[in-house]
Amino acid sequence: MTIVKILVFKDKIKKTLLPIVIYMKEEEIKKIILSVEEQNENLPEGFGDMLFEQLIILKYNRLGK
Repeated sequence: MTIVKILVFKDKIKKTLLPIVIYMKEEEIKKIILSVEEQNENLPEGFGDMLFEQLIILKYNRLGK
């Protein structure tokens, strides 16, 4: 991914997913991501892990403010 694509991806996460998962437990977030991965076989390998990592980073950065 290019730097621009990464920034766009993180911005989309902040606007769409972060408000939903901000107060969810890590286990709940992981469970949802695994479910989505199972239903979408065309997702790249490691996408769920990367998404989970980004959500957790953004979540704790937001809660820390």
